[in-house]
Amino acid sequence: MTRMLGLYARFTSRLSDVAAHFAMLAIVLMAGHILLEIILRAVWSTSTFVMDEFVGYEVAAMTFLGLGAALDDKVLLRVNILLLPLKGWVRASAEILNAAVALSVFGFVTFFLIRQLIRSYERGTTSISILEVPLWIPQGLVVIGLLVFCIQLTGLIAQALHAPENIE
Repeated sequence: MTRMLGLYARFTSRLSDVAAHFAMLAIVLMAGHILLEIILRAVWSTSTFVMDEFVGYEVAAMTFLGLGAALDDKVLLRVNILLLPLKGWVRASAEILNAAVALSVFGFVTFFLIRQLIRSYERGTTSISILEVPLWIPQGLVVIGLLVFCIQLTGLIAQALHAPENIE
């Protein structure tokens, strides 16, 4: 059983890494889009007319796709003043409780965002820009990021159950 928990924790860590790579791709796309806009405006006095919209989508993708990796790498803001003195099973129990509460909150938010995504897809809702981007695409990136984050929270729980002495 503990072997399966360890394997699951490693799986969630790898899944978060994959999502983080897509978040990095969003950063590169954002920089490329901004550079393209600068060149278009400076050289040809024109614009893509969608830079602000696309950069907003890319910021959302970068933020939400990176959440799981941020949790896995322990770089999210946490109340370490309460956690640092705890060791062993007491620390693992606190981590499990913290992850379970976070999972319930983010699971609730994710559920409603999935409903919104389905509604946008079914209704064919598009952005109001000249490209009329289907809104389910950027909403889908946010939902994928939140799902990965929720899965990473379950991986944190698995890690705490598998090796409570290794919890940092």
